Amino acid sequence: MKIGTFVMGGLAGAAIVMMIQRNQTMSAIASTVGHNMKQRMNDMKDDAIEKAFNMKFASSFKRETDKDRHSASSSFSSSKSSSHGEGLDEVQKLISQDPEASDEINSILEENGQHRI
Repeated sequence: MKIGTFVMGGLAGAAIVMMIQRNQTMSAIASTVGHNMKQRMNDMKDDAIEKAFNMKFASSFKRETDKDRHSASSSFSSSKSSSHGEGLDEVQKLISQDPEASDEINSILEENGQHRI
């Protein structure tokens, strides 16, 4: 770059700054634009840092947590359905062994409007 071009750019920049400082409207506009640019740059920096931390540290933790959740929910649903069936089998065994329990359960079911066992 030639020195003359550098000096001309410096003089043009200084002239623009002088115009902005003397005109209140231009000064307010420049201040607002500067503030908005600063805010956006800070937001972009924060987003980049957050993404970097999430990718580096949390990605393996997230994968393990998702895997644990999936296995826990599938085992819970399968154990729930099997234990529900086993519970009814146990109730029917108790009913068949004790006639008083059978009468009591039937009276409760009739009060609730359900079928007898």
